[in-house]
Amino acid sequence: MDLLVLLAVFVATIALLVAAYMFVNRRRIEAANDALSRLATTEEERRAISILKGAQAGGAGLLGRLLTGRSYTESLAEELRRTGSSMSPASFVQICLIAIVTGASLGILFGSSIFAFVFGLLGAVVPFLWMKRRQRKRLEAFQAQLPDAIDMLVSAMKAGYSFQAAMNFIGEEMPAPLGPEFSRFYDEQRLGIDVRSALLSLQTRVDSMDLKMFVTAVLVQRESGGNLGEVLANISDIMRERFALEGELETLTAESRLSARILAALPLLVFVGMFALNPSFMRPMLQQTAGQVMLVLAGVSVALGYLVMVRIADIDV
Repeated sequence: MDLLVLLAVFVATIALLVAAYMFVNRRRIEAANDALSRLATTEEERRAISILKGAQAGGAGLLGRLLTGRSYTESLAEELRRTGSSMSPASFVQICLIAIVTGASLGILFGSSIFAFVFGLLGAVVPFLWMKRRQRKRLEAFQAQLPDAIDMLVSAMKAGYSFQAAMNFIGEEMPAPLGPEFSRFYDEQRLGIDVRSALLSLQTRVDSMDLKMFVTAVLVQRESGGNLGEVLANISDIMRERFALEGELETLTAESRLSARILAALPLLVFVGMFALNPSFMRPMLQQTAGQVMLVLAGVSVALGYLVMVRIADIDV
């Protein structure tokens, strides 16, 4: 048991040192990643600068060189860009490895290989959950800003601005996440990329259904003509009506979501309470293999039940 504790302390120390190195050098890494990401606009350009993309993934030493040229590296880089973070794929993989080692070390401290496996698995899943949560929050913020941005765009075009200049105006006036994305569109087309490719690149980076409506309307108007301001004003009204409907649905389903959280937390609270009141009664559950397996199965069942209840309360508009 003492050997396992020493091993866990050693592994945790190494993980903390690696994390400290990444934290100290985060500004340099983020600056390099941001400079490289601004070069990746269209799919053709991404292929043309594959060597630079490899250098971006290789910014973390040996691990980066191992990731260079892999098909999933570019996919992971795209997912990270959608979070609004300049983190490189190599840095994200490092965080995953640190989380796995930390979780496994905690399991070893309990003296159980089962807990070590489960906690290590949770450590691998947590960074991806964080990434998806960041993407969802950023997308929600972007979609909340988009109707006002479209109204500003229409007003600017009526005042005599061109479409590109109006996009630049919005990029300067609107905060993140919408402002920087519109500014990037203006920079791309100003540097020689055609408007269609720049709009499609913006659509790929954000992956918003509302933005796809906006991009489609602009592209159709540029090819077939028509009153772009009127079309965009109608799209803005539709977006606001949909947001209002989503708000009503969230209000109606708030009770179901709260019930799901309470029911998911209740088994854990009961376990902690019983352990605090009578540790000798609950200790066999942690020390014996059968009890550990039961705890793992109970955790999986609670997680599945929570996901099912949340999925039922999640209504797409």
